[in-house]
Amino acid sequence: MTINEAVTVADAVRTRLERSLLAGDYPAGAQLKDSHVAEKLGVARPTARVAVQGLIADGFLERETGRSARVRRFSAQDVADIFRVRRLIEFEAVRSVCQGADTEQIRASLARFTEVRDDQDWETAAQADMAFHAAVVAAADSPRLSRLFQTISTEIRLLMALLHPRYVRVSPLHDEHTKLLNALIAGNPDEALQLWAAHLDDAEAFLGTRIPEEPAREH
Repeated sequence: MTINEAVTVADAVRTRLERSLLAGDYPAGAQLKDSHVAEKLGVARPTARVAVQGLIADGFLERETGRSARVRRFSAQDVADIFRVRRLIEFEAVRSVCQGADTEQIRASLARFTEVRDDQDWETAAQADMAFHAAVVAAADSPRLSRLFQTISTEIRLLMALLHPRYVRVSPLHDEHTKLLNALIAGNPDEALQLWAAHLDDAEAFLGTRIPEEPAREH
């Protein structure tokens, strides 16, 4: 096997593991040993190690010295801080979009969201959700705002995995985003911000029931 072939296999393993993490297949704090990944996916252990290290670098996994990698864990304080930053970013983006920014890409993201069926896996729905919010931030046409959103995107995506029990079916989640888009198109910032706040407040409140109180940790 050449180096390029090994990298390609490692990338494929990394992508598969990422999808499993975002689908909630591995609970927070669960060990993800190189040997387990290699055996489960039928790849060489060095290939599995490269994939796991990539997920650590991207913030999906964490590893303490001398220990196996674990799925990223969040405290209640972490969640509150992430949503605080989300509000700062997304509320500013909403204000900008309501002032007449182009909504074509936001509409396109919702159209793709519409294609997600209730019987599809949660990871597909979570990706559609994330794409919608990323499109809203991008529509604000602020490179710095987009970069800020990118810095918390992995954390948002991991928290989305914990939201699955909140939405037994995808359609209610899609309907929420339809209302958000309609408010943006109407161009009424007060109405749009009210809906946005309710949307994020509901998600944060539900996550608060899924994550035990514990001291915040540095990541």
